[in-house]
Amino acid sequence: MTESPGNEPGSALFARIQQMVEERGVDIDRHLNGNALKLEFADGQRILINYDAQTHNVWLAARSGGTEFIHDNGYWRAHDRSELLSRLGEIMEQTIASNPLNARAPAAKAPHAVPPAPVIFHEAKQSHGMRNVLIVVLAGLIGFWAAQKLNNPQAGADGQTPALALNKLNLRCEGTFPPNGNVTLFPDSGLRADDPNDPEVTLKNDHTHPVLLILSAPQTAIPSMSVLVRAGQSTTLHLPAGQYDMMFSVGTTWCNPRSGFSEGHLLKFDKPLAVEAEKPVQLAMQTSGAGMEDFQLFVKTTHPEATAPPPTFTGEGNMAVQRHPNGHFYLPGTIADVPVTFMVDTGASVTSISSELARAAGIHNCKEVQFQTANGEATGCLALVPHMTLGNFELENITIAVMPNLETNLLGANVLRHFQVSQNDSSMLIGRK
Repeated sequence: MTESPGNEPGSALFARIQQMVEERGVDIDRHLNGNALKLEFADGQRILINYDAQTHNVWLAARSGGTEFIHDNGYWRAHDRSELLSRLGEIMEQTIASNPLNARAPAAKAPHAVPPAPVIFHEAKQSHGMRNVLIVVLAGLIGFWAAQKLNNPQAGADGQTPALALNKLNLRCEGTFPPNGNVTLFPDSGLRADDPNDPEVTLKNDHTHPVLLILSAPQTAIPSMSVLVRAGQSTTLHLPAGQYDMMFSVGTTWCNPRSGFSEGHLLKFDKPLAVEAEKPVQLAMQTSGAGMEDFQLFVKTTHPEATAPPPTFTGEGNMAVQRHPNGHFYLPGTIADVPVTFMVDTGASVTSISSELARAAGIHNCKEVQFQTANGEATGCLALVPHMTLGNFELENITIAVMPNLETNLLGANVLRHFQVSQNDSSMLIGRK
């Protein structure tokens, strides 16, 4: 199958897709819920086809990613000109071939009692030879007409050939790249992103390319909202508590806030984004290789940076700080003149800062290193900071670790050893050795 007939309702489209499934003769479970059809394979892989009854567009989502197919004058096509049913057929074949379990035949079903069909007798008055010839000729004419229709789309009323598929889709691409943090809410989604009473969601893009986050209601794949984050930048919004399916479009040539980048990659995550009341969430998007498709996502609950009690200073330059109600000690300082609040961590061998702070401080020459953390192994880097301060004290050429997704900047033993440190249950005193 290569083309989809025009003005076809979702029910007829799903019937054609189910026919495609049956033609493959393998065990694929089909779950139809309204305008969403889910194909589930034996190894757990899923393909989701969602039909938008208002626009007649279709979203196709699988492990390899998601794609929107625009319905226009009898065709469902994506930005790369691929056609819906052809792409679906390719994905089904790839999924079947990816695991021997997916190639097994469906289980035999108990036969249903079917009443015998009535027998109708016709009197054969003449040979069927001429009828068969006419059928063959008619089939050839239909095939020739279909080929001409594919190669030469029907002209419009004004005599000009409408640019179907790719050309017309390209007209939907916007020429201006949106600003960082641009939020688009799609009609009928009912979603909001600006209520300060909703949980805060922070997006940090440490990828080498701009990223468009597309959110949808679970198991729908129809976009409810999208947010653009440029490379090396971050943005914050507020989302109502709930679960959201996530897709990420990564690329360089902007198209529109619904599909993302015309030449990029659309990646779908199986695990939904869970937003809970009064629990801020951080999404850190990073690169895992040289290509734009080399994409990693880290999701975690964040905590507001603690407000450190102001230290007191003695005439000798010693600094005394009080324990924070959360049980930790916090010290003010700077990294390359960028203000920072450190949490004292006597168990950390190296002072660690977030990648966001490193960018603000202009730290670029950083050697990649694997670190063992409480959450397992993490990739960070080591850098030499020419100048940093801790309270009124100044330090030169200090080694620091730059860690991705670090919530709190940690003051480690390599800085503390320059000082004489004493503490009791409620206070800490820091002075020069």
